[in-house]
Amino acid sequence: MRICVGDTVKHPDRQVSGQIVGIMTNPACLLRTLVIEWDSGETEEWSEIEFGPLQD
Repeated sequence: MRICVGDTVKHPDRQVSGQIVGIMTNPACLLRTLVIEWDSGETEEWSEIEFGPLQD
């Protein structure tokens, strides 16, 4: 299932969850970068591939 804005994700290493607040796509390779706001209030940009296989 493709990740969308508003979805909840879990951090791959820590035991925290976050909500996707934005998605940016690299037009050269179509790899998406997710802007995630973690429950702690911290905001980070992560490659979509960190959260599992890319599917459409």
